[in-house]
Amino acid sequence: MGWSRVRGCAVLAVGAALALSGCEVSTIGAAGPAAADQAKADARTAQREAVKAAVDDLGEQQAIAYRSQVRNDAGELVDLALNVTKNGTSYGALGVGGQVVNLVEADGKPYLSAPAAYWKTKGVDDAQAEEYGKRWMFVEDTDLPLNPSKVLTPREIRTALHDASLELDQLADPVRTRLADGTEVYELALPSGKLQVTAVRPHRVVSFDAGLVANVGKAFGSGTVVTPGGLTGDALVQFKNGLGGAVDAFAQAFDYAAELVVLVDGNDLQCATSGSCTSNVKVSNSIIGADGRVSGVRVLVKADVSAPGLGSQTCTAEATAAPNATVDVPCTVKFSVPNRTASYQVTSMPTATGEAIAAVDVGGVKQKIEAEFATLGG
Repeated sequence: MGWSRVRGCAVLAVGAALALSGCEVSTIGAAGPAAADQAKADARTAQREAVKAAVDDLGEQQAIAYRSQVRNDAGELVDLALNVTKNGTSYGALGVGGQVVNLVEADGKPYLSAPAAYWKTKGVDDAQAEEYGKRWMFVEDTDLPLNPSKVLTPREIRTALHDASLELDQLADPVRTRLADGTEVYELALPSGKLQVTAVRPHRVVSFDAGLVANVGKAFGSGTVVTPGGLTGDALVQFKNGLGGAVDAFAQAFDYAAELVVLVDGNDLQCATSGSCTSNVKVSNSIIGADGRVSGVRVLVKADVSAPGLGSQTCTAEATAAPNATVDVPCTVKFSVPNRTASYQVTSMPTATGEAIAAVDVGGVKQKIEAEFATLGG
């Protein structure tokens, strides 16, 4: 029995030696690949941490400036800038269908200022489009190419870019590149576009393709690269001042969303021997679903006045009427009457159009802007 125990120990010792030898060989053989794999894993981790820190930084801003370029109808590159606070108050320019339009969201309400060509694409006739192009227009959210308060606030853009970054191929090697100014960035190739963040601390979002964020492509142009940046100090003050200047013009804003009906209810034509003829046109208006948003109605009258032997003349005149009211609008033409006794049969054919004037408490809106920016540091 003693012999058996000694022999058993010897066998176990040999086995242990062989096992130990096997472990040593395995470890030496795997040292190179394991280090390389770890380096790749560390690089991917560093990129994930950089992206998270960068988008978190955007989410912590009081306000963000978005910068981009769009090619207009003339083929020229136009700079665009849109500023958005954490509360959704917005002011700046967007590029829509080759047109540059200005947008304001203030006191929870959106306004657009756009050229006549933009309104023509909305089915507005030429005369109305020209008038719209001179004014700010109160619109509904659905009329906006982009609603900044729902998409581009610091919190919303942080969420959108974070969610987009999750679509990155987790097995792909991180791509680091240098910008023209020497800044080293991670460039993430995502299914909907590219995202660039600085590769060194403090990590910041350098740019993102408009396609990464819902509806941004409609407002900045498909394929546009957008550069975001936090607004502080003087830049925040400039944002507030520019916004306040735009709001001053809201006193003459039209309500694009109001459903307005304008009718000619009467026409009293009076002519003098001098050849002057005045059409006193009675115009009524009715507004549906405005709910106090309309302060008045701008009425524009056109009268085609004619008489055999005298020819025809056209006059235009305008007046402001209260909502759901009737107004008399005089419109006068002057015929050249021959110096002889004669009588003429004069007829007048009037038409009328109208626009709803938005009810905006300009002073009240500006007070709210001042209060908001005071809390933002501007």
